[in-house]
Amino acid sequence: MINIVKSGVGNIGSLIKVINDLEYKYKIITNPDEFTNTQKLILPGVGSFDSFINSLINQNLFNKIIYLAKQQQYSILGICVGMQSLFKTSEEGKLNGLDLVKGQCIKFNLNKLKVPHLGWNNVKFTQNNKIISNINNSNFYFAHSYHVTNIDKKHVVATTDHESNFPSIINFDRIYGVQFHPEKSYEQGKKLIKNFIEKC
Repeated sequence: MINIVKSGVGNIGSLIKVINDLEYKYKIITNPDEFTNTQKLILPGVGSFDSFINSLINQNLFNKIIYLAKQQQYSILGICVGMQSLFKTSEEGKLNGLDLVKGQCIKFNLNKLKVPHLGWNNVKFTQNNKIISNINNSNFYFAHSYHVTNIDKKHVVATTDHESNFPSIINFDRIYGVQFHPEKSYEQGKKLIKNFIEKC
């Protein structure tokens, strides 16, 4: 049973379709009493940093997610803004994030390429990790204007180049984050989600 957090921003339909295709059971979480004890939590994110964090706070999910991560050893997969919410701050907003991984999020400062970083790009695996096990196609779909920085390199599983390199997969303990959208990245994205559910 996969816990899928539904924030007040964004559509999680694509993610649910992938979970259904993989034939896993899931539960949509909109309040802190709904979490199952299966210790798997997906945090999909769409929209701005503050609107996402505000949604978690308003649904009384913010502190509950921190508790599940730190006290109940839940495995968490943050997707896009969901990944950025795992850190303490973002230049996109004024609110504090979940602060489960040390680092911060900053806006792309580019000379040649466009912001937002939109479309398919290569994800370069920098270390072995269960979440990328047996993934052969490393092209994934991105849609973001902010990225993680100041994170310890040992927690960076993959990087992507958009005029400069930024972390596109991170892992700290049982917490994982992907800057791209695996649910929109065909079979390789589906495989990553399956790896998280089965192995992480």
